[in-house]
Amino acid sequence: MQISRIYSNRPAIFAPIDFNFGDHADRLNVIYGEVHQPRDQKRDSHNLGKTTLIHVIDFLMLKGMSPDHFLVKHIDRFKDFVFFIEIALNSGDFATVRRSASDPNKVAMQRHPQPNVDMTDAPDDAWDHVDMSREEAGKLLDGWLNLTLLKPYDYRQAITYFLRSQADYRDELQLAKFAAGKDRHWKPFVAHLFGFNETSVQRKYELDDEIERLKQKQADQQTTVQFKEDQLPELIARIKVLQQQVDEVETNIDAFKFEPEERRLLRDVVETIEAETSEINDRLYNIRYDVRQIDLALNHKDKFDVDEIAQVFDETKVLFPDSLKRSYEELVAFNKKVTRERNMALRRRREQLVTEEGELYVRKEVLDEQREGQLGILRGTDTFAKFKELQKELSQQRAQLVYLEEQQKLLEHVAETARLARECERDRGRVIDEIKTMVARPTPVFERFSKIFNSYCQRVLNHDGIFYFWVNSNNNFDYQIGLQLPGQVSATSSLSEGTSYKKLVCALFDLALLKVYENAHFFHFVYHDGIFEALDDRKKIALLTVIREQIADKKTQYILTLIDSDMPRDADQKRIEFGKDEVIVHLSDDGNDGRLFKMNEF
Repeated sequence: MQISRIYSNRPAIFAPIDFNFGDHADRLNVIYGEVHQPRDQKRDSHNLGKTTLIHVIDFLMLKGMSPDHFLVKHIDRFKDFVFFIEIALNSGDFATVRRSASDPNKVAMQRHPQPNVDMTDAPDDAWDHVDMSREEAGKLLDGWLNLTLLKPYDYRQAITYFLRSQADYRDELQLAKFAAGKDRHWKPFVAHLFGFNETSVQRKYELDDEIERLKQKQADQQTTVQFKEDQLPELIARIKVLQQQVDEVETNIDAFKFEPEERRLLRDVVETIEAETSEINDRLYNIRYDVRQIDLALNHKDKFDVDEIAQVFDETKVLFPDSLKRSYEELVAFNKKVTRERNMALRRRREQLVTEEGELYVRKEVLDEQREGQLGILRGTDTFAKFKELQKELSQQRAQLVYLEEQQKLLEHVAETARLARECERDRGRVIDEIKTMVARPTPVFERFSKIFNSYCQRVLNHDGIFYFWVNSNNNFDYQIGLQLPGQVSATSSLSEGTSYKKLVCALFDLALLKVYENAHFFHFVYHDGIFEALDDRKKIALLTVIREQIADKKTQYILTLIDSDMPRDADQKRIEFGKDEVIVHLSDDGNDGRLFKMNEF
């Protein structure tokens, strides 16, 4: 796929752009900005529309519209514009896409055997498809492009790798559009692009999400349960004992056999209520003691006055040097800081203790009531009164049984969720092993790319180009790109972190990828915005040599933008000019007529 032509219904403002493609793809496509008014300080050669053309191409390739897109921000200026792009398909024929600024969700498409078909004034019935939504048009265009290597992904996933604006030189694979998103939106595609099985990469992210969801669900479920997951067997056993006890008590009460129940009540008072009450009393004593100690600590004030120390030195006729005074002052300041932090911690601890004390008093009251009620039953002599009290006690036991059974059901849900989370974690472990095995076995595509990329880096940057995939600290599929210091296998140069070298590494990365897929159903163009800006002339020449060699077989269409001050120069500072048939757009600082859109700046 290459771009053959872009035009609009307003040619006087946006002139048609005819690209070198197909049989002429061995020529560069230069969007060239010139400075004609160097003495006019109010003019600027950096706001002519070189980057804007990328956005026009992306718009015509059916990009979704965002509020910051220039056609949206300045719709008042572009509401009457209709844009067209003619694409050279890999099948040998051509496709034209029509999209308007005022209604970007209505797309028309036409397929035709020959290039340079002007569809500006074509009626709707002359188009193969009209008034399609952007989504429908995208699916159709994806079919026409037939980029089989991308499947199951569509062309939109990869096209912006070959439309590099200035914002896309920060990373070779993580473009600006991915910067605010999650890795899962693009790293599986990167794996696919280099011949790896992206299923494991995608599955790892899905399992991360599922485990996080299950753990959050488990935490939410746990808030309704008094017991922990590992206490489920104990809870089941307690329920069985309590059920047996309730059945026995009910049988004894119905038969007016009070003696077994009285023995149980006596045992409960002694072994349970009295024991817990004793523990509460011990804890209350410790809490009161701790609160008292905290209050004493909070009321203690450190008394250290530097001026008093200075006065002592003065009275004893001993020199009190400034350095020593500063040391005292720093010590005092440090001591105050430590004291503040300690006091904050003590106050928090005091609040916790007071809260716990209140809860213990409440529990103690409950136990006292239980003791009083059970002792009342034991001391009673009226048979019918004792029967009623034991019936009441039985009702409380039944209520406790219902509560525990409900807790069991809820805890079983917690346990099931925890089981599913552990199962997902086991699956994740297997997937991580799959990814580690995968990156340890380079694919033919990856090996060919690495060879070409390294060759380009050696020729342009005089360093070996290092590129490999690995599993990062989060156990996710990741990559590393850089330049290796000559003769040092384990040393990586920091040159690739610099802006200029990062830009060159990105450009060489794109060219190497296009070279790998030059005979496949893939993209066969790249647009590099401002690629020569701020580069050393020697690097410009080296890069230009690589580019010209790659496009010589007409399988790669190369589009670049630059201003005349960035033109490459030889050792004698002589400009290396482009051919007249290679500069497809002339821009200048001659006011509106020199801009891509011949109108006032926007």
